[in-house]
Amino acid sequence: MTRIGWIDGQAGAAGDMLLAALVDAGVGLDTIQDQITRLDLGIELRAERVQRAGLGALKIHVDVPETRTVRHLSDILSLFSPLETAVAERASAVFERLAQAEAAVHATAIADVHFHEVGALDSIADIVGVVTGLVALGLDQLHCSTLSLGRGQTRGAHGPIPVPAPAVLAVLSGLAPVQAGRAPHESTTPTGAALLAENVDTWGELPAMTVSAIGLGAGTRDLDEVANVVRLVVGESVAG
Repeated sequence: MTRIGWIDGQAGAAGDMLLAALVDAGVGLDTIQDQITRLDLGIELRAERVQRAGLGALKIHVDVPETRTVRHLSDILSLFSPLETAVAERASAVFERLAQAEAAVHATAIADVHFHEVGALDSIADIVGVVTGLVALGLDQLHCSTLSLGRGQTRGAHGPIPVPAPAVLAVLSGLAPVQAGRAPHESTTPTGAALLAENVDTWGELPAMTVSAIGLGAGTRDLDEVANVVRLVVGESVAG
């Protein structure tokens, strides 16, 4: 049988939400922390049980040291050499996808992209952590629903940014079905979009499967419009 996972993205997706969903579905936090510790960046992960719209979920806190470092793609990729090969390759692919999107948005060369938001330590931790979790789960296929991106405005390093964020649209363009969703906020971050774009095999409704594990990863806000969680459903595929 084929081991599959399905992500419910109706509340959007951020790196920390995907990370928490993986841990809640059974990936050991110590397994993820081991890979992040290899980066030697002083990053520590903490798990907290919370409620979002009355649903029990897991929130992952990423504790990072103070830093003002602005990194280029080559700087980030060089950090990954101590990681397990599969983790390093997949994390590198996520950041390369992000660099391509940021370069397109800012009309610059990939080598010149400054990773202000996505290059921060917490985003590096999210990407390495999520990739580690996916490798640990050993899925044969990963599926995802239509992804809610949000609406309104957010702020970046250079000022206000419209939502959906241009980098999010660039990452998902021509690849994934998207919608604004119910929340008047940024629902999907560039990090979350790139992680899904790089790792999801097919997009659509929950496939036929025998469920073996469910993980709920909480976002920061407890929203009125939608339960602010990413759900990860893991199981074995059932022939239709």
